[in-house]
Amino acid sequence: MPLTKENNPTMHPACYGNLFINRIVPGNGSVYIEWSHNGEFVRRGGEFLIEVTEPGAPNLMARHAVFLRHADPDARSIEITGLSNGIDYIVALTGYQDGVKTAQAPARIVRPCPAPGVTVAYCHPEDYTYNSSGRSPASPSILRCPGGRLLISHDFYWARGGQNLTHVYYSDDNGVTWHFLSMLAPCFWGKLFWLRNKLFMLAVSTEYGSFEIFGSDDMGKTWSAPTVIIHGEGLRHVAGPHRAPTSLAEHNGRLWASVEYGSWEIPSLHDAGVASVALDADPMIASNWIVTPFARYSPDYPGAVKGGHPGHHEGNMVVTPDGGLVNFLRYHTIGADPDYGKAVIYRADHRNPGAALVLDRIVDFPGNMSKFDILRDPANGLYVSLVNPVTIAWKGQRNILSISVSEDLVHWRLVKELLNYQDNLWPEGYKLVGFQYVSFFIENGDIYYASRTALGGANNYHDANRITFHRVENYIQYV
Repeated sequence: MPLTKENNPTMHPACYGNLFINRIVPGNGSVYIEWSHNGEFVRRGGEFLIEVTEPGAPNLMARHAVFLRHADPDARSIEITGLSNGIDYIVALTGYQDGVKTAQAPARIVRPCPAPGVTVAYCHPEDYTYNSSGRSPASPSILRCPGGRLLISHDFYWARGGQNLTHVYYSDDNGVTWHFLSMLAPCFWGKLFWLRNKLFMLAVSTEYGSFEIFGSDDMGKTWSAPTVIIHGEGLRHVAGPHRAPTSLAEHNGRLWASVEYGSWEIPSLHDAGVASVALDADPMIASNWIVTPFARYSPDYPGAVKGGHPGHHEGNMVVTPDGGLVNFLRYHTIGADPDYGKAVIYRADHRNPGAALVLDRIVDFPGNMSKFDILRDPANGLYVSLVNPVTIAWKGQRNILSISVSEDLVHWRLVKELLNYQDNLWPEGYKLVGFQYVSFFIENGDIYYASRTALGGANNYHDANRITFHRVENYIQYV
């Protein structure tokens, strides 16, 4: 039975007693549920009833109860097995005290399905729990903290939605298991980073909202109020700050981050800029940041594509082999000639952080149709990016993820397919599957990455329903 506004309980979620399902993960014929609850309920003792039902089904498909006692106040999760893949289930969580209902969490929806990697976060496209921001987990950022903890963040996207909420998850076993940690709002397109023994999140408040930064003194459990670096109105028809959780660079005593200014709904699209702060300065003080003038794309650039409506956005800050600094940007080439395989590079003046960017060159790059990170492996000097190569006529393809490498930032080659759901007869088809907007880091020869993954019932390839974690061991063997 399909979900509708009439039979979808998440359209009008009821919540009382401070009980909330904050992580729900579909597996292969299973679902893992993690919740939060108030301490008073736990101290009193009580019972949780988890019900998993198929919408419209007359009988309960599965019922499990978890007892919370004073001796085990942290019990807050369960895995339910024996479910069918490809079927939508409604998950309800109720708290009882002495047989009396005391707490009810908003219902969630889940569709079990096998998926590569480890699913960190999930949201069914008809789950309205976070609809004030969106219904699609997007824009992942991954970070290794001192001490070994892994963090992954993501926001919630939906076309013309609020786009203002970010969740953070942690793993203390190198990515085998994950748990919900915290949320930030208003926060969108966020990038986690570590500086001066403190965790930060660089983001915008919403699409074309203010460019801002949050700080955390407790490894992401709680966050400060945001500091605004560039003010934005948050209106799609008015130019404002834009960015993605792309690579930052530490160089010449400063931290460098790309930031754009513009909108998809104005003719010039996005102008490219760079914001930077001294490594020994407090990034939570707005006046410590210096922002370059914003460079407007020109169709007269040497090597520019012809026709279409080209532009650039989602830049990466990268140190060059000669010790310079560049902003390496995704190139919007749909409808142009050629319509795929190019990127734009601007050179920044690392000795004068307020100086205007200068076009360096336009290069061939096999992955410009989706956001990408570029990192330089300190062990060998190799530049690495995880990209979505296009192998079919439709240039929106994102169901293949590959490693691309370069020695000089100019000449790139694909060396290893990591995920390929184009050529393995995946039943959903290329417009419903995506492994995209990948955030990664390299550690001891291994690549750790987080993917915005559309698989097993996503709205479409772009509007993903999962954030997944993956590890590639000894990636250099493929180069």
